[in-house]
Amino acid sequence: MADEQSPDGRRGTRPAARRVVVTALVGLVLLGAVATVITWRATGGRWLSVDTPSMGEAAPVGTLVLTRPTSLAELQVGDIISFKPPGGGPIHTHRLVAVDGSTLRTKGDINGAEDGVPLREEDVLGKVVARWWGLAWLVKALPILAFGGLAVWLLTRWTGPRWRTPLRLVGYPLVVCVAVVVLRPLVGATLLSTFAAVNETRATVVSTGILPIRVSTPDGRYADLRAGQVSDLVSTATDDRGHLPITIDAHMPLSWWVVCLLLCAVPLVLSLFVRPKVVP
Repeated sequence: MADEQSPDGRRGTRPAARRVVVTALVGLVLLGAVATVITWRATGGRWLSVDTPSMGEAAPVGTLVLTRPTSLAELQVGDIISFKPPGGGPIHTHRLVAVDGSTLRTKGDINGAEDGVPLREEDVLGKVVARWWGLAWLVKALPILAFGGLAVWLLTRWTGPRWRTPLRLVGYPLVVCVAVVVLRPLVGATLLSTFAAVNETRATVVSTGILPIRVSTPDGRYADLRAGQVSDLVSTATDDRGHLPITIDAHMPLSWWVVCLLLCAVPLVLSLFVRPKVVP
């Protein structure tokens, strides 16, 4: 294999220097991220994933919320807080709707009623200080991406130089596709309620995916929804069992389609600039 020769006669100097710089930059970024996480946790901060649509557009499914410890005196009606329900169960993130002395009442933005049991100060884990839309999906995908990426790297490490780069350009996007198939973050909707009246059915749905969607019924009724958005569909197209069939499709503006196409084209673009080493 022919080595790259620099103008001063030293072989391989430039590629080796680039690798050192890239490795150092990646190491600094990872070190900074780890230090930030440790500092946040050490000061009582938490990060939580929104897994249910109860907060609507304020915190759609897949939102990563960051909380800070807080006291009862610092809370105000309208704040979003994370808390442990007094009766047990998973952590909730809802909006504070009333403060009555030493008790708090909360409610999900799209829920029809307040949460059943008032909270005490010790039930509150913290006040939400940041909401990062969609980032919780990435956090959930990290194990798949990390182990899958490592597997691709190891499996291609011992292949010949001619095939190593092409296989990685195929393997890494395939790992991303596996994460998308497993988690299904892109398109989704949840049926909140149905109400049957004479000759028609009203269905209330909320979007739970990242992409804008169109929810439609067989008789042509539809609603276009963003992440966390709620809409009612009134239809007469119920089936024999009285159920209302609903179809969910991605329905994006042109700019979104362009972004998606560009992301899908990343492996192709990289293949034009990253050339495998060829043994003469």
